[in-house]
Amino acid sequence: MVKNCKQCGIEFEITGEDLKFYEKVSVTSPTFCPDCRLQRRLSFRNENSLHKRKCSLCGESGIFVFPEGTSHPVYCVDCWWSDKWDPLSYGRDFDFGRPFFEQFDELSRTVPRMGLYQMSNENSKYNSFLAYCKNVYMSAGSYFVEDSVFCRKSQYSKDCLNCNLVDHSELLEGAINSSYCYGCRAIFNCRNCSSSMYLADCVGCTDCFMCGGVIRRSHCVKNVQYTKEEYEKLVEEKLSSGHEALMKEFVEFNKTLPKKYQNQLNCENSSGDFLQNSKNASMCFDCFKVEDSKYLFECESVKDCMDLTTHDKNIQLSYEMSCGGEDSYMAKFGFCACDTVNSEYLFESFFVNECFGCVGLHPKTKNCILNKQYSKEEYDALRARIVEHMKKTGEYGEFFPTTISSFAYNETVANDHFPLSQEEVLKNGWKWKDIDAKLFVKSDFVLPDRIEETASSVVDEILSCSCCGKNYKIIPMEFDLAKKMKVPLSKKCSNCRQKDLRVFKSARKLYARTCSKCLGEILSVYSPDSPEVVYCESCWQHAN
Repeated sequence: MVKNCKQCGIEFEITGEDLKFYEKVSVTSPTFCPDCRLQRRLSFRNENSLHKRKCSLCGESGIFVFPEGTSHPVYCVDCWWSDKWDPLSYGRDFDFGRPFFEQFDELSRTVPRMGLYQMSNENSKYNSFLAYCKNVYMSAGSYFVEDSVFCRKSQYSKDCLNCNLVDHSELLEGAINSSYCYGCRAIFNCRNCSSSMYLADCVGCTDCFMCGGVIRRSHCVKNVQYTKEEYEKLVEEKLSSGHEALMKEFVEFNKTLPKKYQNQLNCENSSGDFLQNSKNASMCFDCFKVEDSKYLFECESVKDCMDLTTHDKNIQLSYEMSCGGEDSYMAKFGFCACDTVNSEYLFESFFVNECFGCVGLHPKTKNCILNKQYSKEEYDALRARIVEHMKKTGEYGEFFPTTISSFAYNETVANDHFPLSQEEVLKNGWKWKDIDAKLFVKSDFVLPDRIEETASSVVDEILSCSCCGKNYKIIPMEFDLAKKMKVPLSKKCSNCRQKDLRVFKSARKLYARTCSKCLGEILSVYSPDSPEVVYCESCWQHAN
């Protein structure tokens, strides 16, 4: 079946297997293409726009994702989880004369919302979407991370700075999609590497510099073998060029090296990029332990699901969910819903069963609609009527519309992956937040090129990003980490640093093209128009 996307107008295919899944989870087939569905889910995820304000319940000042003046009450983490308020006290009847999303939006602007999406952290208040971390700063989506700064979506790591999607690693700076690495800087898609800088697609390397596709080697520069003495002398000379020049040289060198058609490790019958230990995973990106699933983005331990975004830990038969997980089953159309069973259209709800269209539900809640409690029989009958009503209004089977997101589009992760101008955003009826001009005051402070020449008083300075001009500060933990790793402090703001990391990632799409060596047909994350030399799995293995 081929449809035209209701939002962007492009054609997209719904396969027979897709239809079987939709039937299994009892939903209608989507009217939005996979990209627009992903964009919708990401438009509710604000990772970095944090604000100092007071909790609407206890009055204590803290850090929140919602600014002062937000239309709905905002509670600190402790108050939100407390028994000082009852989510069911905000319950209301469903009005069959009005659209569902309109009524849900009104409910979401009444029920107290979580000020930060956190669970079991220590000394890590400047983060959202964080769990089981200690001494962590601005590292959204991370868990089991310690003593790290600006390390988005990372896990089981320590002493890391300016990273994205790293796991089981220590003392990394400027790394992305790398695992089990130690003491490295500016590495991309590397495993089991140590004491190295400017690497891409390397495995088991020690003391290597500006290499790509190298496996179990030491003392290499630009893939050329040197003696230990030659290597150390050459690296010392190279480092005098400075990080920006070296990164530019590395990017250009990396373009000349053959690329693997897709980055997969221990996968079977799967497609996507940066996919590990998975089976029958189709169009999945930055995922681990996925089975029989499709259109997943930054997920782990998922089985028999479609269209999930940043979901982790034992998720089954779930669809169109964003930012949650934890043992969910038959969960559909939810944002920040964890351990939910047979439930649909939830905001910030945890450990609930058979609930529909609810906000802020606490553990062990059952059979609620718009936060109103029903008996099992009443719930089943009313839910069935609402679903039929939503099918008539064209709402059922789709994720929440971006118009009801609490955040401006340019505050969310959606803008990172689907960047739009202010004009385009407003034309869609979405929110836009103007950037305060006061954040772009020119600083005269010159940040030294070497950490050894940088005084600890740098934490008192206001800096200007060398890329976008936005003001930023160096926090003490960041300075200590840079000094420990002997790397210079960045002359760019944290957002521009993350953009630099994404330069190495391809678009989350697959293209039909031929292997540059054997000319066999492949599906690759590199388009036929891209200049890279791209190998199929077999040719890549033989080349390495």
